[in-house]
Amino acid sequence: MKLSRRVFFIVLISCATSVTAENTEQQFNLTREQVEKQVEFVKNLTENSSLAEKLKNNSDVNVQSLHRTAKELYQNALAYLEQGNNGAAAESLFHAKGMMFQAARLAGKQAITVDNDNQIFELRLKSVNALLEAMQRIGIEKNAREKTDRIKSRADAEIANAQEMMKTGESLKARKTLDTVYIYVKTAVSDLRSGDTLVRSLHFKTKKEEYLYELDRNETHAMLVTLLLSEKMKDPQARERAQKFLDKAEGLKQKALESAQKGDYDKAVENFEASTRQIIQAIRSSGLYIPG
Repeated sequence: MKLSRRVFFIVLISCATSVTAENTEQQFNLTREQVEKQVEFVKNLTENSSLAEKLKNNSDVNVQSLHRTAKELYQNALAYLEQGNNGAAAESLFHAKGMMFQAARLAGKQAITVDNDNQIFELRLKSVNALLEAMQRIGIEKNAREKTDRIKSRADAEIANAQEMMKTGESLKARKTLDTVYIYVKTAVSDLRSGDTLVRSLHFKTKKEEYLYELDRNETHAMLVTLLLSEKMKDPQARERAQKFLDKAEGLKQKALESAQKGDYDKAVENFEASTRQIIQAIRSSGLYIPG
């Protein structure tokens, strides 16, 4: 029995640097007894070991392919040994072990990736929950409990969606969903607080400080557009509807920046507030409610 083309191709790619023409003769110049000992070792490694069990239960097609190739190489070794070709048998066993170790490394990296994804997700979820708690406290202070309860209800639904995505291995989509919730709630907190700052601007030590606050608030809403409307903007009508508001928002933002450069922070704050209102209208025009 000879190596199939597919198996031979995999072996060439993965092991070409491991075995050179100069060391092949020494590496595989073994007695039948030595080869038979390796046969027992490789049989256990590919079929009965704890590693073999882990690879059998791994759903990744690349891990499965490496494990399957290792077993095919083991079978080739048995055939070569039966023919009395000890060198070819030893070489097949050598490559079989290589396939198993490559599969183990790949499976190990996957396990680390899953652990890291879970840790990142839990940290982001902790941040979102902390922000939700802060929003609810502010809602009580501002007599806006109904508003914050509505926001929390929507946030909880999206968090549940993200958790389901994690269970099905869609970690990237899950994290993006949490990011969207975070920005959404952060915007709500910002707007709840702005109720005071806009009425009693003495909360700011200087007009420049108020300007920097409005700049941050404007940029936060702009991020919300990217997170919430990326899919909806693919629809030409929705894009046209939202773009009118976004163009006005950009124009007002540039006026605010120009006023700030001249030191006219009163005008800069006024333009940034107007710009942010246009962004809010753009989001709402796409059928998504955000506070503001």
